[in-house]
Amino acid sequence: MTIRKQEFYEGAALHQLVRGGRITSLKYEPPLFTINNQILVCLKYSTKGRSPWGFTFTVDERRLLRIRARNRRLVIGLICGADGVAAITHEDYRSIAGRKRSAVHISCYRKHGKHYGIFGPEGELDRKIAPSVWQRILED
Repeated sequence: MTIRKQEFYEGAALHQLVRGGRITSLKYEPPLFTINNQILVCLKYSTKGRSPWGFTFTVDERRLLRIRARNRRLVIGLICGADGVAAITHEDYRSIAGRKRSAVHISCYRKHGKHYGIFGPEGELDRKIAPSVWQRILED
């Protein structure tokens, strides 16, 4: 069985979490991962080598995220090529993606050595996201 490109990117992001030693269980219910039976993680990836990175959320993905976020904490990991993972909460995502029932494009940019800036159709996230936030999602 061949390894798909998506599996490489998702595997790298999950490996960063596993190295922290705080994962006791990991379950995959496409397209979401459930970590420690408590946090949902949606991973999106861009293969682009440099900033800015783009991510599309389809109407069906948006609906699923909205429904699943009602019952559990949901984090979206935007895998920015080999640069790292920008982690945002579902609430942050909704603030920049808006509430329309259509596909949306989210973009992420980062200058060398700086934090991630994240944009959606409703504007820029009100703060920058440190690359280290991804490794700390299990601490909250």
